Parts: sequence; structure tokens; C-alpha cells
Amino acid sequence: MSFPLRAMLIVASLLTGLYIRRKIRKSQMQIADVVFWLVFALALICMSIFPETVAWFTDLIGVQSPVNFVFLVVIFLVIVRCFSLSVKVSSLEAKLSDLVEDVAVDRLMNADAATKRTDQE
Repeated sequence: MSFPLRAMLIVASLLTGLYIRRKIRKSQMQIADVVFWLVFALALICMSIFPETVAWFTDLIGVQSPVNFVFLVVIFLVIVRCFSLSVKVSSLEAKLSDLVEDVAVDRLMNADAATKRTDQE
């Protein structure tokens, strides 16, 4: 793995860590999200500090070059994150649908109660 790539991985990891720290201080991230991004940054740092490990995995898996292995790992992690976010969005959409139904029923019941009071007066 070339030195410029290693340096870029370290810089990207440090910047990611600083950005996460900033978001944590502002309470703009949930713990599960923080853990994912910290593991992501740690993986990038490990790959840049220990390139021989990357080379070993490259040989083990049969990838042509260590750089391709790094890209493969990053793409895999991003796909996993995308899938987990899709699951979260689906869950939130179901909860939103239930909430909208509950609010509609409550408004209908309140409107009926107000109509009955008006009719009685």
C-alpha cells in the first residue's frame, strides 16, 4: 500500500473522529450511529498503520492489490450501513403511519364531541 494512500486514510480517519466528536457534543447523533462511525474510522486507521495485515487479507481473499481490498472493505461497510438505515426508515414509516391514524381518529372523535355539544346547546 502506497504512503499517500496510508496518509490519506489516517487523515480521513482523524477528520471523521473529530466530526463525530463535534456531533456528540452537540447531541446530534445517537449512540448506535456513533459506534458505527468510530468503528469505521478505527478500521481505516488500522488498515493504514498495519498495511501488512491488509496485504495478508488481500492474498487470503485473492484480491489483486491492497488498494482494491481497502475499497472493498469501505464499500462493504457503507452497504451494511445503508441497509441498517433502510431498516430504520421502514420502522419509522410504520410508526408514523400508526401515529397518523391515531391522530386522525382522535381529531374525528373530538370533532364529533364538539358537534354534539353544539347540538345540545
